[in-house]
Formats: sequence, C-alpha cells, structure tokens
Amino acid sequence: MIALVPDRFALYRYPVFRKISEEGRGEGEVVIYADPREDSSNIRLAPVEYCNLNPKEGGIRWVPIRSLYFRKICFWQTGLQALALFGRCKVIVYWGEAHRLSTWMSAVLARLHGKRVVFWTHGIYGNEGALKRLIRVCFYRLADGLLLYGQYGRRQLERAGIPAERLWVINNSLDVMAQLAIVNSVGRSELKSLRRNYCDDSERLFVFVGRLEPQKRLDMLVEAVVLLNERGVASRALIIGDGSEYESLTRQAQRLGVEDKIVFYGECYEDAQVLPILNIADICVSPGEIGLTAMHALIAGTPVITHDDFANQMPECEAVRVGESGFFFSRGSVNDLVEKVIICLEALDKGQITQESCRGVVEKEYTPEYQRSVFYRAVDPLLG
Repeated sequence: MIALVPDRFALYRYPVFRKISEEGRGEGEVVIYADPREDSSNIRLAPVEYCNLNPKEGGIRWVPIRSLYFRKICFWQTGLQALALFGRCKVIVYWGEAHRLSTWMSAVLARLHGKRVVFWTHGIYGNEGALKRLIRVCFYRLADGLLLYGQYGRRQLERAGIPAERLWVINNSLDVMAQLAIVNSVGRSELKSLRRNYCDDSERLFVFVGRLEPQKRLDMLVEAVVLLNERGVASRALIIGDGSEYESLTRQAQRLGVEDKIVFYGECYEDAQVLPILNIADICVSPGEIGLTAMHALIAGTPVITHDDFANQMPECEAVRVGESGFFFSRGSVNDLVEKVIICLEALDKGQITQESCRGVVEKEYTPEYQRSVFYRAVDPLLG
C-alpha cells in the first residue's frame, strides 16, 4: 500500500489524486490521509463524501486525520506515528514541509521500520537564510525520493548535494480536460459580447486572477496601465479577486486618473466564469508571484507575463515559455513590465504567440495524467 499524506485535500488536487488512485492496485493501492476540515488558507477542500464512495465510482480511499495549527501554520498531523509504526503501507508520500514536526518524527520512524519515504515538495526556494536552508536540506535527506513542483527546485537540491536519481519533477496540474470543455463551450459571438462588457474594440485587455495581497504587486499593474495609455496603447485591466489591497488599489487608480480603466470584478472561484474572461483577455499579467493562475490562463489560450526572480516565484511560472506562451520582466520594474507587455502584444498581433502555443506546454506537462506517470516512475521502484 502507498500512503499519501498531503498538507490538505484541496479540491483542485482531486483529479490527480483520482488518477493516482485509479492506477494503484495490489501493493500499489493508494490511501490518502488528510484533514477534511476547512483551514485559514481559503483553499477549497474536497468534500469528505469522496471517502465514502467506491474508487470505481469516483471515490478516493481517504482516512480523515486532524491537523493542528500554531499561528496558522500546521505543525502536527495526527496519526502519522501510528502509520509509520503499524500501517501496512510500504511507501509513505508526505507533503514535504519541514515545519511539520509530525512529518519529521513519522519519516524517521518509517525509515527505522523498513518503510520507504517520499516527500512531495517545492524543495529549496533559494531565498532562505543559511539556517533555514540547512534545516530543509537535512529534512529532504530523510527521503528516498522527492517529487518536485519544478525544475528550479530540482537544480537547487542538486546543488545542495541531494542525489539526482532521487529527484522527480512532477509539476502541478488542474482538471485540464474539464477546463478545455468550458473554454470550447463558449462561442465566438458570446466571447465578443463578453469582451465588450469590459473594454472597447480599440483597447487591449489585461487580466489578473488571484488574491489582492501585497506580494502580488498589483500597484504595478495599475501604474502599467497608466504608462501604456500614455504611450498610445489604449489599455484596461480587469482584476478578479479580493483581499487586503482592494481599497489601496482603488485609491491609487483614482489618484492616477485611471479609475475607469481598472475594473474590479470581485472574488470568483468558478472556472465557468473565470476561464471565458481569461480567454477574451490579451494577456494575463501577474506582477508578483504567479501560481496556478498561470495554468488557468494558458489553458484558456492567453499568454502570461510575470516577474523573473525565480527564488521569489511559484513553480508554475515554469509553464511560461518566453516568446511562446508569455514573457518575464525584471522584478519590481514597471518600465520593464510595460516593455514586455508591448513585446507580447506585438507577438500576438504577428501570430507568433497563439492559443495553441499557450496551451501546448500545459497539455504536455501539466496534466493529472502526466503527474500520475511521474508519481509511479518514482514510487514503483520503492515498492519492491
């Protein structure tokens, strides 16, 4: 048996967990251990009813556990020591977060009792202090294998001395097939009508999707709209989301005289609403870190622009391929952001960037099927 212990059972992970569970059989049967309760992350969790369904009917083998928090940081997951000592699993796949004391203890116990340990993790970001980096490297050395969200994390761990044969880049994924069905269900006339709700025919439309928090640097997007209009590129920005920066951003737009060029859509988590809007946008712009929004935009056929400081990025930024599905600008530079927007618009107008070129990398490397294949390439040798 393979025990899979995520940080939480986020709803967006259901497709990949489902694929992994479908594949598992015999010694490879997968059981998920996760807390079904909501936490402070605002991430939508999978319904606990999934654990009551037969896997053949869309269910998941799911054992509910409890997560304990201190200052909104999970430091303990119940039952992991018993899993390591008495569970019939041969491999335990933990979410590789070094601040979880229960994972440290359970991983050590699992190794002492002949079980194999895998961490599913970001790895090293590259912006840690010396002590934090040392702790993380020691933590990762407990594992027989590491499933990583991106190539950047892999390179960082190799430099830290983790053997390359233990490192597997699994990327991330959403329900690509369901998203494509939504995108393809909206006709051209509907899309044209939808776009006219947010901008004139002569204007370029930029969209952001995510929490309105300081690290997203949406003040740069507002300023970029000002500079683009000054340079003769008629532009509007549509911001989908809510958060602590909403009032500050509205005041900034008013102060700069572009309150009519910045549209605040509000919070929305429904793909049926967000994907068509991304589809009609010229570019998805995320001046701060970008995560799953990159894959939402690319599967909608829309290029992405975000910053180039990978030590302060999310791993999904690797789905952006320069000149093919977007561009990177120099972190913190509004002028360079504007330049990259103009270059990207030219590439769109010349047909160098297309919906197909945006979707290509996601369809190839960021699907539940791709993640399942990497998962079992990493885990199967450990079951022997």
